[in-house]
Amino acid sequence: MINQERLSVEIVEKPTDILEFLQLGINLPVREEFYEFILRDLRMYQAKSLILREDNNVVAHTIAYDDGGEVLFFGFFGAIDHEEKYLEYLLEKLIAYAQKHQYKTIRGPINPPTFIFGYGFMTEDSLNDLCVSKPVNPPIYQKIFVQHGFCIVSKQGTWEGEINKVPEEELKKYDFGGYEVYSLKQWDELLKLKLPLLILSARNLAVESRVTPSSEKMFDNFFSFLKKFGGIYMVKLLRYKPSRQFVGCFITLPDPIKKNSKEKFKSFVGYSLTIDKEHRGKGLSMYLIKEVLNAAYEDGVRYASVPMEINLVESRNIVKNYFGLSYTRTHLILERNV
Repeated sequence: MINQERLSVEIVEKPTDILEFLQLGINLPVREEFYEFILRDLRMYQAKSLILREDNNVVAHTIAYDDGGEVLFFGFFGAIDHEEKYLEYLLEKLIAYAQKHQYKTIRGPINPPTFIFGYGFMTEDSLNDLCVSKPVNPPIYQKIFVQHGFCIVSKQGTWEGEINKVPEEELKKYDFGGYEVYSLKQWDELLKLKLPLLILSARNLAVESRVTPSSEKMFDNFFSFLKKFGGIYMVKLLRYKPSRQFVGCFITLPDPIKKNSKEKFKSFVGYSLTIDKEHRGKGLSMYLIKEVLNAAYEDGVRYASVPMEINLVESRNIVKNYFGLSYTRTHLILERNV
C-alpha cells in the first residue's frame, strides 16, 4: 500500500536540469556525447520533467511535451526497480497534467530524440540487448497503462541480422535506365536537400506511421547526429531522369551503442525508405538499398536493424525475403483520450 503523504511530484523545466533524471526513465545509456542532441529536442518541444519523489528521494520520472497540437507526448517513463506503485502513481499524475492543460490525447512513450532513444514499450518476447533507438522494459508498463485506459495506436516491429553486399544478379531482372542514385559529395548538401526530403516523406508516410511529433522539427538534429557518428554514404536519393525530380530516398543511421574492437560502429539502422507511389513496383527500393548496403559493407558495417510499422507488408517482405533479417523486437506506442 502506497503512502501518498510521503510522495510529491516536482515539475522541472530547465533542459540542463532534466538531463539529470532521464536515465531513470530508460535503459539505453544517456551518454554525455548525446547531450547536444537531447538538449536540442528538449528545448524545441519545451519539454518538462515530472519527477516523483518519496521522502525527497527521486523514485520515478517521465517527460511531457507537445509539438504545438492537442496531443501530449510522454517519454522516458520509468521508476526505480520498475516498482508498480510508483509507475501507477506517476501515470495518474501524468493524466492529471494532461487534463489540467486541456490536451485531448496522451501518446507515448516517445523518447526524444527518437533516433537515439526510440519509442514504444517493448513486448516480453523481444530481444533485450542494447541497440540504438530500441528501449527495453518489463511488461509491467503495458499492463499498468492498459489498466488506465490506454490502447495500442501503433505496433512497431524490428528486423535484424548480419548483412552482406547485394549480388548484382538480384537486380538484373529490373530496368533502371530512367533512374539514377544521387550520392552526397559533402555534408553541406543536406541543407539544400532538406525540402525535397521532407516533401518525399510527407507524401509517402503511411497513415499508421504518423504517430510521432513533426519530422520537420527534428530534421536538423537528426542530420547533425548522422554527421557526427555516421558516414556520408548513409543518405541516398533516387532521381527520375526525365523530370530531374527526386522520387525516392533511403536514409540509414549509425548505431554508436554497438561498436567493434576498434571502437567503430559495427551496426546501422535502416531508418527511412521512401519511393513515390507512381514509381513503385520497379525494384527501385532494392536499387537504393544496394547502393547504401554495399557502401556500409565496405566501411566495415556487418549488422543491421530495421524498424517499421508492423503493417508495412512490402517493406517487411524486402528485409525478410531478400536480406534474411529476422523479426526480433516489438514496441507498442499507446494512447488514450484525456
